[in-house]
Amino acid sequence: MGSANPILFGGGPSNQSVYEVVTTARHTPGTRGQLYDGRTFEYVRSDQGTAIGKGKLATYEAMAAASDQVVCQAAVAIGATSVPVTVTLTLTLNELAGGFLSVNDDAGEAELYGILGHAAHSAGTLTLNIDREVVVAMTTNTTSSIVHGSTSVKISAAVTSTDDPVEAAAGVPLVEIPIGSTTPQFAWVQKTGMATVLCGAVVGTVGQAVYQGAVAGAFQQATLDIDTTVNIPSLVQLGTAIDLVGISGEYFAVRLSIT
Repeated sequence: MGSANPILFGGGPSNQSVYEVVTTARHTPGTRGQLYDGRTFEYVRSDQGTAIGKGKLATYEAMAAASDQVVCQAAVAIGATSVPVTVTLTLTLNELAGGFLSVNDDAGEAELYGILGHAAHSAGTLTLNIDREVVVAMTTNTTSSIVHGSTSVKISAAVTSTDDPVEAAAGVPLVEIPIGSTTPQFAWVQKTGMATVLCGAVVGTVGQAVYQGAVAGAFQQATLDIDTTVNIPSLVQLGTAIDLVGISGEYFAVRLSIT
């Protein structure tokens, strides 16, 4: 029997199993790992007011409007390891750790920096500690987006139409992730390989692609109607059904393929 503790990409075994949830992070959110049988996982944070049940689809928290096109509070020189931005987000200590600063426009544009941490914040200047030195100097005209990445996940919403854009899938927890609105919760979610997941309202059969479902947290086969205005389905395939029969509201086997 293999270990339930993933081997970290670029490192040794994790000190947290895929069946364990903790309130003090043991890895930076976004860390990837793999079990002996090839299943891969991502380390995530949940600070949501709703628990994420085991076997249910978790999606990344959408980027807040206040995170888009933020400006540098002051010029940032080449070699700097932090970037001060003006933003109205309310954040706990290191809430954005594992996310990214994507430089959108003006000096320094087209660069992507990983966020290592920051102080608690409510308004004004937020100083982001980044994972590498600034390679192109920024000015107060430089704009960036703060991409939350895996700093927070939530249970997936219901998809109301197969033509609606899907939320960005994060993965499937193998144990319930409790409510994290008071105390953030840290856990692994599965991204690839065999998994038992919640089946949604549109039941698929073996070999069919599965997508985010019309039931919160569920997967389902898509009923794709190709017409003159929709030539390419907007849904993103998240896996392939393995069970011969899936029953709505029950759990069935899929081979996940979440990037």
